[in-house]
Amino acid sequence: MKVLITGATGFVGRKLCKALAGQGHNLIILTRSRKTAQEVIPAPHIAIEWEETKDLNSLAQFEALKGIDAVIHLAGESVGAQRWTPRFKEKLRSSRLRTADSLIQILEKSGNTKPKVMLSASGIGYYGDCGDEVLDESHGPGRDFLAKLSLDWEGKLFNASSIETRKVALRIGIVLGPCGGALEQMISAFSTGVAAVLGNGKQWFSWIHIDDLVSIISEAVQNEAYRGPINACSPHPLTQKEFTRKLAQRLHSWITVSAPGFMLRLMQGEFASSLLSSQRISPKRLLELGFKFEHPRIDEALNDILGQSYSKGFDEYLSQCWIAKPIEEVFDFFSKAKNLETITPPLLHFQILSQSTPEIQKGTLIDYRLRLH
Repeated sequence: MKVLITGATGFVGRKLCKALAGQGHNLIILTRSRKTAQEVIPAPHIAIEWEETKDLNSLAQFEALKGIDAVIHLAGESVGAQRWTPRFKEKLRSSRLRTADSLIQILEKSGNTKPKVMLSASGIGYYGDCGDEVLDESHGPGRDFLAKLSLDWEGKLFNASSIETRKVALRIGIVLGPCGGALEQMISAFSTGVAAVLGNGKQWFSWIHIDDLVSIISEAVQNEAYRGPINACSPHPLTQKEFTRKLAQRLHSWITVSAPGFMLRLMQGEFASSLLSSQRISPKRLLELGFKFEHPRIDEALNDILGQSYSKGFDEYLSQCWIAKPIEEVFDFFSKAKNLETITPPLLHFQILSQSTPEIQKGTLIDYRLRLH
């Protein structure tokens, strides 16, 4: 399929692009920066900047926008990026609603009035604070800022394009994964040895492993049974206190403290209400569709994400990118041992001394020297 994606350079978007490209789909990326997309998206793609779409008649990539089969709208400022000032709340709205409007206009201008499927991210904030109540897709929206934002965001999707287009709104929980997202912020906070329970800790924490989320999106793009709102969360939520305890154990934090609600409100303002709200989400629709979670329980999910590195007292960092060159040219570069010196950070003082064969092949031995400090 030919898939148009917004928000592709984000935490979820990067992983999704790699998965979709691996399944043989052709990716068209709408982005603020083509250079950034080139650097961080680890998959073949055509990147088009939002600014370029203002005049499609002169757009060099106009042909790339023809014949779009699927649209995935992930773009949106992170709700936890900073304190919720009036200005930032407007940024949260515009980054979702205005980009949705722009996306629809781009589809219309390029003649893509009837893509097969349109999928938009939403959030479990749609439901508001509901205490211990189990929430499936039939539950109505809440009344706070995030609930209204999610409702409006979904409205842009369901009111858009042709009635023939299948539409999916994923109400996504807290996404857990390596090298980014909410978990990275938690790990940074817990690294001091102190783990904080937010408020009384009784609020429900509904989460999802990033691999499961990517699988859900991939399936929703291709499976016509996926329609309407769908809760994208693990079938096993837990309280915030229980989650903090499990993560603290995994990170070897030795002190657990409580961050009272009034303190959070002083520090975070209105955003504190989101941190303290309780959403006990049931992925009822996904289970009815037969979706199989790879990481349904938090213990296994944390073990998968954190691996063995944290048990040994060190962190791991992984970065991937796609090199926009023919495979032959790329292979030629990496098959020359001397080029290892070119791509190794200078701080390692990496130097090739010798190799056992003229060209790198199976069994080649390379002698090298490196030096720290």
